[in-house]
Amino acid sequence: MKLSNAVAIIAAVNILLLACGGESPTNRPTVLPTSTPIEVTPMSEGRALFISKGCAACHGQNAEGSQIAPALPGHSEETVKRQVRNPRFQMPAFTEDQVTDEELQVIALYIASLSGEGHAHQVTIELTAAVEMHHWMALEALKVSDQAEAIHHVTHIIELLEPGQHRQQMVAILEALEQGETHDPEHDIEQMLAGTASPDLTLFQLHLRQALVALAVEDTDDAQHHVIHAQELADATDGKGTDEVLDLLGQSELHRAEHEIRELLGEGERHN
Repeated sequence: MKLSNAVAIIAAVNILLLACGGESPTNRPTVLPTSTPIEVTPMSEGRALFISKGCAACHGQNAEGSQIAPALPGHSEETVKRQVRNPRFQMPAFTEDQVTDEELQVIALYIASLSGEGHAHQVTIELTAAVEMHHWMALEALKVSDQAEAIHHVTHIIELLEPGQHRQQMVAILEALEQGETHDPEHDIEQMLAGTASPDLTLFQLHLRQALVALAVEDTDDAQHHVIHAQELADATDGKGTDEVLDLLGQSELHRAEHEIRELLGEGERHN
């Protein structure tokens, strides 16, 4: 679905919620500081924010999934925060102006509290898109050391694939994950994303996109890790760009580093 359509749906749902007596943004309960213990229940502030911020427009009133977005139960807090700030697939990114960090924390806690029984994807997704989605989600799970989540998505990939080399590789990755190994499976999945699941995506681009995901949660070490990998794959021109990004990361200039990475990805005009 195009971004404009997604925005239109979100706006329409918010209007309907207000018309039916839902809480307006100005009347929502005050968000508690993240340091304050928060008891999350299905009717808590987390669910109220989930609805009022437009999440329910695509993912369903109870995060049960819809024809355009998957169910959310079973996803960790960290996975939710990464996806909201730097999303995969057709989901639009939500900036801090749209959803503050405090509000995002409450929403993430709410989703993480939901029963994992609903984690199965309830709608039919075009096969190649589903395979790609599960590769990305397995990779994101490994980034936050959520081994169970990674196993969940790798298992889905195996179920979706026809017998062949790709499926055999995923079976080997699953076995490694079940034995507690995470480093090699993470790199193997990266290779598959660039070569099979997302064939138009180069490894250079993949590492830069992973660096953006890390920056979305201010994980400078992980961002540096991926930029270094991208640097190893870069040509002379892009190599200079990655040098600049690493310098900026070393100076904790995260916003400028993000800007330079997006330029390397062709999402902005590079400044000489």
